[in-house]
This record gives sequence, C-alpha cells and structure tokens, in this order.
Amino acid sequence: MFFTEEDVEPVVQVAKEIFGPVGNLLEGKNVMKNILIGTNEFGKIWYGDIEGDSDYILGLCRVMSQRVGQSVTVVHESF
Repeated sequence: MFFTEEDVEPVVQVAKEIFGPVGNLLEGKNVMKNILIGTNEFGKIWYGDIEGDSDYILGLCRVMSQRVGQSVTVVHESF
C-alpha cells in the first residue's frame, strides 16, 4: 500500500514533538546516536540522536504509540 504525505505527516509531526527535530545531532556522554523510529504501517518516520538511555527511548516510543494509535518502535537497519 502507498501513502501520501497527508497520511504520514500527522505521525511525523508527533514524532518531532516527542523526539525533537529530524536528523538532530547531539554531543554528550548520555547520547544514543543514530536512532531510527518507525511504525509497522508507515515504516521509518524519524531519525537522529536522543539524550537518554534505552529505557527512556522505549518510554518515548510508548508515549508516541498512545498518541498516534499505532505501534512505535526503535528500528534496526534491516527493517
């Protein structure tokens, strides 16, 4: 199935609100680098660095899942 920009944009906007700007680069010792966030329906929707550990990032994914009504997860490159 193919989606238009209008289909995906609301989910991307929520991702920006929760994770910050797409492609952000952060420095620091508690920064997870090159994180990809995606949904099963839309695929990869956000990427960048996130300050926090893996539990924090998974918590953000749970918050976003509740807001958009879809499963949101950290994506591996082979997704």
